[in-house]
Amino acid sequence: MSSKPSTSSARGTSIRTPVVAVSDREGATLIELLVVVLILSILAAIVQPRISDVVLKAHAADVISDVRVVQVAVFSYEADLQSWPVEAAVGVVPPGLEAYLPTGFELAKEDYTLDFENWGGSPYLIGITVVTPNAPLGLRTMEMMAAPKWSAGNKYTLVLQ
Repeated sequence: MSSKPSTSSARGTSIRTPVVAVSDREGATLIELLVVVLILSILAAIVQPRISDVVLKAHAADVISDVRVVQVAVFSYEADLQSWPVEAAVGVVPPGLEAYLPTGFELAKEDYTLDFENWGGSPYLIGITVVTPNAPLGLRTMEMMAAPKWSAGNKYTLVLQ
């Protein structure tokens, strides 16, 4: 594509502006697209482990939050009745404790189940166990829990008293 340069004059001088031919090319080549995909893949590989860790920490924080809800309910129960709730099956709210839990609160969740423990003896009296088949979630929850605590298999226990 060729064209004549345009001319313009200002104050009697002539300035020639060349006209640049525009390519008929539209879009990107396959190589350019592959380079972009490669760069995005590298960035995703760098970011993905960090995102997974952040998601796991957030999920563990949810578990600990639920443990704390049960802990407050248990201590409120004990303050009112001068006794600890009785032992119940895994995922079952001990009798009388439901009045101290928020409405609709369940011990059985999608990825884990809470279990109130009443050992009734020495050295420990009560605790809350998180039962989960998700080992990374259980281990991260254990890291974030206060002591005393222990784990056995897929059970992660926080001693309350």
